[in-house]
Amino acid sequence: MVAVVSTPDQRRAILDAALSVLSRDGEAAFTVRNIAKEAGCSTTGVYTWFGGKAGLVDAIFIEGFESFDAALAPAYASGDVGASGRAYRRWALDNPTHFLVMFGRAVPDVSPGDAALERGYESFLRLVDHVHAIRPDLTDAEAFDWAYHVNATVHGYVLTELTGMSTAPDRAEELYELGLRRLLQPFTG
Repeated sequence: MVAVVSTPDQRRAILDAALSVLSRDGEAAFTVRNIAKEAGCSTTGVYTWFGGKAGLVDAIFIEGFESFDAALAPAYASGDVGASGRAYRRWALDNPTHFLVMFGRAVPDVSPGDAALERGYESFLRLVDHVHAIRPDLTDAEAFDWAYHVNATVHGYVLTELTGMSTAPDRAEELYELGLRRLLQPFTG
């Protein structure tokens, strides 16, 4: 009998394998068996580290928000809401599989768990704080509403681009910038 060795390297390999399978083969191939094979381990490794498919989705979701927040932090610190919109798009284009798990339900038969949803909400509240810092005249409720509007708008542009549903794919960046300028007019005068 071969002992199963469970290490943080194995956890990372499984997570990377899950992202690869999802990116390359789509959600239908996102199975514990396929991911374990890609990672070079048994299915026991996947269950040990993640508890199964739902745990993998949660881990991708949480890891994505950690990376996403790190990418937007410099723009938030600068007080430039336009820079945060550009950082949002850049991060999404650089991390499409994470983005689609976080915002596009890339694995539709698995809903994010409570911890993953809380992590996503924490990320959104950073945007609310950013909006409030730029527009201190807004009430908390108004800052929340503006942040929701900004988030939904840039999300829509990026999701359209990433899923290939754009009617003008050769102008995606130009149209994003135009939309961003219009969206942020109340912040920039």
